[in-house]
Amino acid sequence: MKYVYDSGALIAIERSRNSTQVTSHEERLAARDQIIVPAPVAAQVVRRPARQARLMLTLRSCQVIPFRDADVSPVGELLARSGTADVVDGFVALTAALERAVVITSDPDDIGLLLDTMGLSLPVLKP
Repeated sequence: MKYVYDSGALIAIERSRNSTQVTSHEERLAARDQIIVPAPVAAQVVRRPARQARLMLTLRSCQVIPFRDADVSPVGELLARSGTADVVDGFVALTAALERAVVITSDPDDIGLLLDTMGLSLPVLKP
């Protein structure tokens, strides 16, 4: 399976507040699932890499994808159609749509609205 992590998933892993999320991440790795993290999501949570060992190890086990020039228009158009403004959420939703991936996010309503705007029904789970 494919998963796209939003910042909430990474924060839950990094802070270890949610042992279920840590266990779920480890199970995904063991199953050889593809875990995708949009680069802007990583940028939202990385603050002090030297002090965020768990987060940095988690990111090393994920495919971090860049926000490219080619993503600007599709994300902007999606935000305009949905009446929202969060570029990172737009990129998360677009990435999930392109990959047909499950989204792990602390903002399921926001991501769900963006996916609905694209006419897609993909699983959106809270960490």
